[in-house]
Order: sequence, then C-alpha cells, then structure tokens
Amino acid sequence: MRPVVLAIVTALLASLSGCGLLGGSSDSDKAGPTDKVEKSTIRLGLLPVVDVASVHLAIQEGYFQQEGLDVKLINIQGAGAAIPNLVSDKSDFDIVFGNYLSFFNSQAKGVAQNVEGLKFVADGYVAKPNTWMVLAGPNSTAKKISELPGKKIAVTTKQSLAEVSIRSVLKVNDVDANQVTFVEMPYTDMGAALEANRVDAALLAEPFITQAAKTYGAVQLFDAASGPTAELPIAGYGTTGKFARENPKTIAAFQRAFAKGQEAAGADRSKVEKLLPGYAKIDPQTAALVNLGGFPSRLEASRLQRIPDLMLEFGMLQQRLDANTMILSNPSSPGR
Repeated sequence: MRPVVLAIVTALLASLSGCGLLGGSSDSDKAGPTDKVEKSTIRLGLLPVVDVASVHLAIQEGYFQQEGLDVKLINIQGAGAAIPNLVSDKSDFDIVFGNYLSFFNSQAKGVAQNVEGLKFVADGYVAKPNTWMVLAGPNSTAKKISELPGKKIAVTTKQSLAEVSIRSVLKVNDVDANQVTFVEMPYTDMGAALEANRVDAALLAEPFITQAAKTYGAVQLFDAASGPTAELPIAGYGTTGKFARENPKTIAAFQRAFAKGQEAAGADRSKVEKLLPGYAKIDPQTAALVNLGGFPSRLEASRLQRIPDLMLEFGMLQQRLDANTMILSNPSSPGR
C-alpha cells in the first residue's frame, strides 16, 4: 500500500504546485507589474523647471516602468490654473505638480469638495540659497529691498507662494508689502520684462534665474527663501481624494518610483544637468550654472505646515489649515 499512497500523494502535491498553492508558477505569479496597479497610465501635469528633474530622471531610469506605470507628461502654466482642471469631471490630469500655496488655497476654498478634497502624493522641492530669487533689471531703479515700495514685482500668479515669500521677507526688512504692485506673467516672459523695465523686479525659480542673469543682465535683489522662509517647501505633487481612494496601488507605485528619482536627483547633480537642456530648453552652459534646491523623498507635515501658517499670517486664509489632513501616506521605502 505504501507505494500506492506515495504515488497518490506525489500526484496531489504536483497538482497543487501547478495551481501555485505551494509556491509554484501560476497565472497570478506570471502577471506583469501593470496588473498590480489600478491605472497603469498616469497623466501628470508639469512645469519646465528644475524642481521636476526627478520625474524626468525616474522616467529615464525606468523607475516608473518597473512599477508598472507609464507616465504621460502634460505641460501646465502653473498649479493655480491646473487645479480647477484636476478637480473637474473631465480632467486632463491624474496628478499635478505645483506650488503648495495653490493647493492649500484651493482646499480652503472648497473647490475640490466634489472629488473628496485635494491630497499630496509626494513632496517635490525645497528651496536652498539662490534657488528662489527676486531679481531686478539691469536698469531698474530698485537697487535694494528698501526701494521696492511703489514698484512692480512680477510673479507667476497673485496670491501665490511667490507673493507669500516676498511679503515675509519684506516684513522682516520693515518694508510695507502693501505698497508693492504684483504683476502676473509666466517665468518665460520675466527676463525680457526686467530688461525693458516693464517691471522693476521679478521672482524667478531656476533655470530662469540663471537664464535671466545670463541673457538679460538681471541682478539679484534678494533671496525670497531666506530668514523666515529659509528652506521653504516650494512645490509638490497633488491629486484628488477620489483618485487616491480608487487607485491606492497606483498611488503607492508612483510614490516608490518618484522617491527613487528624488534620491537620484539629490545624489548626482550631473544627472540633473544632462536633463535640463531637453525638457527646460536651456543650453548646457546655463544648465551647469543653475543652483539646485533640495529633493525630499518623504512628505513631512511639520515642513508643509509652514505654508498655510504663512498664508494665515498674511490674510490669505481665514482659519488655520492642518497640512497633515491632506497628506497621503508615504511608501514603506523607495526600494519596495
């Protein structure tokens, strides 16, 4: 009987192994990474700034592909314009990059209530010295910060992170920001506007800081990320609560791949420099001169809370907004 029993047991084990119950191959084991996410194609809204180098690096290095994601990049003018699209019924985006103030402002106004609010997927960029600068034109009458009252300062959008950081630095220097006129224009127009004295100063991010200095002779007036705004969280990646709830595996996969891109961008400047001529449309010489900020790999409520607190201080919020309520959990580690 023993040989017969042994034969039966052996056949049964082989059958179970073939079904994948004992670690053997099965259809689910053979499934590719795209089967692990709810949505394999991510439509991501981006600006052509240094801040997003890690996304381009993650695409180039195949980090998103390894997670089963195909990231489609869509150019935007800024978060202020992209967020209304993000929360619409026929949105062009799944995730949008943008300055934190625009996200907090939209959340406070309730524009995303129909999609369960706005949520932060990842922290994108932290200001370092000379990466968030107010420049003056070569012939501007504003030669120092105390001469700004009565002058025009260009910002990408009013009621933005640019305006908050400028107001903060002006306050520390006893300059009345209410005597300054903020003028909206895209980064790409600011250098020429400074040269022609259409504005007296402008707040720019890289690579536009270096480009404006090199091409138009713009000079540094003050660092908008200094004093109370030193190492200010500049921008991050946001989605809707509805998208996050319906696509948790997709969000986690995006976070893991993105964190790898952030770590790679922060660890090797040369990789960032090589990418800039392509997506930021600047020459290699300018790319070699740009100042880089920080590329954090985790969302931290204590750091992000600085933005709504500044907004409250300058009357852009009526009550305190808790940043932690908008943060999606981080992946366990970039390698998982």
